[in-house]
Amino acid sequence: MHRLYLIFLLTFLVFSQTKAQDSTVINKGIELYNRGEYDSSLVIFHTVLDVAKKSDNKKALMIIYNYIGHIHSQKGDHAGALHQYQLLTSTAEETGDNKTLARALINLGALAEEQKDYVKALTIYSKAEEIAIKLNDNALTADCANNKGVVYEQYLQNYPQALKEYNYALNIYTGRNDLQRMGMSYNNIGIVYKYLGQYDKAIEYYQNSLEIGEKTGNQFLIAANMTNIGNVYAMQKNYLKAIDYNKQGLELALKIDALNIVVEAASSIADDYAGMKDYAKAYEWHQKFSSYSDSLFNSERTQQVAELEGKYKSVKNEKEIFQLKEQEKITGLLLQKKKYQLIGFTVIGLLSMIVLILLYNQRILKQKQAQEKAILDAEYKERKRISSEMHDDMGAGLTQITLMSEHARNRPGEHQKEFQDIAVTSRKLISNMSEIVWSLNPENKTLEQLFSYLREQMNKLLEYSGIEFTINFPEISSSILLTNEQRRTFLLVTKEIVNNAVKHSNAKNILIEAVLTNNKLQFIIKDDGIGFDASTSHPGNGMKNIRQRINEIKGDLTIKSDQSGSIFTFSVPIG
Repeated sequence: MHRLYLIFLLTFLVFSQTKAQDSTVINKGIELYNRGEYDSSLVIFHTVLDVAKKSDNKKALMIIYNYIGHIHSQKGDHAGALHQYQLLTSTAEETGDNKTLARALINLGALAEEQKDYVKALTIYSKAEEIAIKLNDNALTADCANNKGVVYEQYLQNYPQALKEYNYALNIYTGRNDLQRMGMSYNNIGIVYKYLGQYDKAIEYYQNSLEIGEKTGNQFLIAANMTNIGNVYAMQKNYLKAIDYNKQGLELALKIDALNIVVEAASSIADDYAGMKDYAKAYEWHQKFSSYSDSLFNSERTQQVAELEGKYKSVKNEKEIFQLKEQEKITGLLLQKKKYQLIGFTVIGLLSMIVLILLYNQRILKQKQAQEKAILDAEYKERKRISSEMHDDMGAGLTQITLMSEHARNRPGEHQKEFQDIAVTSRKLISNMSEIVWSLNPENKTLEQLFSYLREQMNKLLEYSGIEFTINFPEISSSILLTNEQRRTFLLVTKEIVNNAVKHSNAKNILIEAVLTNNKLQFIIKDDGIGFDASTSHPGNGMKNIRQRINEIKGDLTIKSDQSGSIFTFSVPIG
């Protein structure tokens, strides 16, 4: 189900340090963003960003950082959004712009909320609210109320308090005729009524949000509300209406390239047909869902490859320019020296110069060959590793899907469970591919980003397991960097241990904790399950892989397990 978080649109009517034409370009980017045309908007903001940096135009920079952060957030790139909002926060503090600082804090709170770090989100919203009260800015106060409402709804499940916060915010937005925020508030209230089982009121508020989307031309808002309304009709078992709304949302989402909505709508349509017991259509739409999921994965991967190629070309061009300049300097010195040489040494000088150039070229050629070989070796090794992992994951997953499909085909009328198993296996396969993409992304290089992603993955893994869980990660500086191998090992080892506990431990509680001391990162994963014999070998490669991965990054692993539970502790030097 879509959660449309409040988008805080910073509209600056006067750009005192920006030329008129630059203001027009920024306004065009804002217009495209409000229509949900994120790719076109992002191109415009990156174009004007360099101009704003060169002229040190802080006001324009804050607008640009804000919207680029929004775009990354809408596209699901939490790390990219976090980086832009941090730039916005530091620039606002530097200029003393408290209003912008408050909105930057709200954006950071929304990111923490999306990653289910609710305590951090509430803390950030409180800081923003304090600033809003000091500024006597009721719009800012309303924004804080709206976001607190999300926390009450999602985390505390205190629906009456959530409605109170949402309606308080909506009244202020309505008084200001702020259509964008009104649309988001209507959507949030609709979600609360859906949770309360008041489906007619939920649809009423979704329709209000939908009408605002149509009035403002916000294509993303329209597509998302179409799927939301469709899902509520499905809860009422009105599958025909559910399919109609989901298909409308899907069609619009395809036009604006909102792949997350596309994937969700296709999945809902498959479920709707299954609810009608039209399993042939359900299977057809499940295939479409798988195709759209692959497109989402390939889109993310293509974007990352393009960024890597751009960085490589930039570095390569800079190196070639440097070499040409150095060669020009050498040639100039030789020519100047030649003027003062005696005629009798002219031939000797020329021959010496030729020899030097030949030697120089030979040395450059050898260096280039060595560099190319190193790059090719590294490329081959990395491709082999990626190929192996993707082959293992996809091979096993696709084999399982094939077997389940054949089994379902041979048992007509009894294959609903097989379709459910196919959906589970497909989603697991997509999740594994997403982890590979995340670990390869060079932007995800800090320990802070690892904690954020781990928190998100652990919440997904444990949310419906029936196990109470606690995640304790320390507040750290974003400047602590990790190698590719380190961040991938931390992710896979933690997930493997927690997954084993979910499947085998019969635990009621799990603790996932990280401690950073003296350039050493320690993870502690503790459960109160039935335990196991850590001194003996176990079927499968899980424990073997855990030990091998920790050893490869020069880490230490200890395992304690008895009838009262298990404790995994692994520490790795970083920095």
